[in-house]
Amino acid sequence: MSGRLLVVGSVNVDLFTHVERHPAPGETLLGTGGERSPGGKGANQAVAAALQGAPVSLVGAVGADADADVALTCLRLAGVDLAQVVALPTARTGLAVITVGADGENTIVVIPGANAEVGPEQVQAAVDDLTAADLLLLQGELRRDTTEAALRAAAARRIRTVFNVAPWSGVDGDVLTLADPLVVNEHEAALAARELRLGSEVTAGQPVDLARALLTAGMRSVVITLGGAGAVVAHPDAVTSHPSPRVSVADTTGAGDAFTGALAARLLRGDDLATATDHAVRVGAYAVQHAGAQPSYPGPDATLS
Repeated sequence: MSGRLLVVGSVNVDLFTHVERHPAPGETLLGTGGERSPGGKGANQAVAAALQGAPVSLVGAVGADADADVALTCLRLAGVDLAQVVALPTARTGLAVITVGADGENTIVVIPGANAEVGPEQVQAAVDDLTAADLLLLQGELRRDTTEAALRAAAARRIRTVFNVAPWSGVDGDVLTLADPLVVNEHEAALAARELRLGSEVTAGQPVDLARALLTAGMRSVVITLGGAGAVVAHPDAVTSHPSPRVSVADTTGAGDAFTGALAARLLRGDDLATATDHAVRVGAYAVQHAGAQPSYPGPDATLS
């Protein structure tokens, strides 16, 4: 690879609970689990990309608490450069409380903690160090002003940015169009369409139609993830579908991050968007067959379906 991947994003500890089914509002259920493992969308994607062979640097923050060591464990093992992850003495490390049902589907509540202290100044300094051979990767778990500052700084330096708007953070439409690609699920794609003032008949359409509409509205390229169905890719030359292998699902936690990290790693290597997506759906399929987020990600020697 001729450059490196700079990931600007969240670093969390994931607290897992396991239940037969998800509780209804006001209902109490008995569960199992209680284990803590590394998480956060930024950290997840950094680990996934590093395990796929990309040189990765992470910009973020943790607290000065015991959870910080847990949060950074897999990042260190994967060889991610953590020189720009700051430890804040007055903040707690971010926490995600994850409930996993017997069907592998999950619900997640995120408490940002130190992630909320990652500001535009910290990000600007990191982006200023990028070169034309590098790639920037962003998600939606940091502050909106920080995310927008990163996108604008990268655009000013002609640095390609992969922007996974998850969770949806209300980023302005003119900033969305700086992404190349914008990576969203179907729900986030509809929100992006609304931000770009596309009609309701478009947002209610099929993923292929929605991808085309986002491209027409000014997006440079779009990847819409479809879970077990794979992904749709839209760029100026074509709109293509990329099915996922059929696998047994153990836990969907972090599978989208595995996909996005692998996608960014392959783009950094020089793959075109369609080829990178073909690989990324297989990495995501591998991840759902194993429990947890970062511990479920495949290394370079793993056999992908």
